[in-house]
Amino acid sequence: MSIDLKTMIPKEPDQLLDIKIDPEVIINLILKDLYVHGKKTPRALGKSLRLKSDIIQKLINELKQQEFVGMVGGSGMGSDYQFGLYPKGTERAKQIYERDTYIGAAPVSFDEYIRVSKLVLDTNKKNTVINRKLLDDKFSKYLGYKDVLVQIGQAVCARKPAFVFGFPGNGKTFLCSSVVKLLPPMLVPYAVDVGNQLVRIFDPSCHILIDTIDMDGLDQRWVAVQPPMITAGGELTLADLEVTYNKKFGCFDAPPQVKANGGVLLIDDLGRQRCGVDEIFNRFIIPLENKVDYLVLGGQRMEVPTDGIILFSTNLDPMKIVDDAFLRRLPYKINVRNPHADEYKLIWKASATSLGLTYADTIFDYLFDLYKRDKRGLRAVHPRDVLTIIRDRKRFMEVADVAINNQEIQEAYDIYFVSKLTLVETIT
Repeated sequence: MSIDLKTMIPKEPDQLLDIKIDPEVIINLILKDLYVHGKKTPRALGKSLRLKSDIIQKLINELKQQEFVGMVGGSGMGSDYQFGLYPKGTERAKQIYERDTYIGAAPVSFDEYIRVSKLVLDTNKKNTVINRKLLDDKFSKYLGYKDVLVQIGQAVCARKPAFVFGFPGNGKTFLCSSVVKLLPPMLVPYAVDVGNQLVRIFDPSCHILIDTIDMDGLDQRWVAVQPPMITAGGELTLADLEVTYNKKFGCFDAPPQVKANGGVLLIDDLGRQRCGVDEIFNRFIIPLENKVDYLVLGGQRMEVPTDGIILFSTNLDPMKIVDDAFLRRLPYKINVRNPHADEYKLIWKASATSLGLTYADTIFDYLFDLYKRDKRGLRAVHPRDVLTIIRDRKRFMEVADVAINNQEIQEAYDIYFVSKLTLVETIT
């Protein structure tokens, strides 16, 4: 059943009282916008702040009375007049901007953020069927690994965390990143007001806008997005899992487990972070078990939903980096194994076709003999990488023949699987 996000977006605020946040927050945004961009009409300010121009006009009138702003141009009436800062307003805006440089959509209230987020999350769970049919449809172009895909599908259906492990080069990160294909879209606000401080939720680096919804009459401080996919790798620190100040946007940033609501949070390369695995695990105990997290901003403690699917991925030996307590809280342990020979051939054939090379069964006996000779395990990434080297050689040598021979296999194999990465002295 498709989810109608439009029915869950709040109505557009008609009056200042309907915004449900301190008017001072909106006034500060207006002053900063005029300070940075110069004179503007209430209509243009409303478009920037995602609020009705009537509300902006009312606040402009208050600022006029305080001699912070004045009419500086324009034609027509009301919202068509341009307003700019007076010296008194410039000084005030400068003070605000020095401590808070955020300019853009006005925030929603914290209570409204929690209410709408829970409504969407609960509705998505009740009305989205995640089953084998959906899995087969979304992963129809995924070659092999059907058993692994079924395990992933079960975890997503149950919306439970999973521990994904296996040798490098078998597509763990790609597989985990593809999980969002099974999930429905989400609603997020641009920002949330917490004690007159802005916390940014919408992140263009991980939230993909859905722009097909007619927002007429709806609160444009909210946006519909594809289910978010957020990856935190070896750069992750414990501080990143708290509310942090974002210098680029001039406001506080929600941590990844909050931005991932309704989607997937992948902790990739587990065991390679600058903090210990046990520290990461201890930090995630509450989000894993209760689907909420407790964050602190300006001394205020907040309970926020963290209802995304959390995946932990590693290519290290699981038993050397995690303990039983960690694994017990992750019901799904999914081994992204090495491909079987028939799966390897499927991947090779698809890679050869995409690179403009000719597929032939005859070269596999020779290739597999090299693997057996070196006691080397198959990896899903090998066909693409080896074939790319062959393609590169043909281009360099200006060989028009797109068929692959044993010599090319041997040369590409030796380049890719170099036996010793070391310097060797040559005596002449």
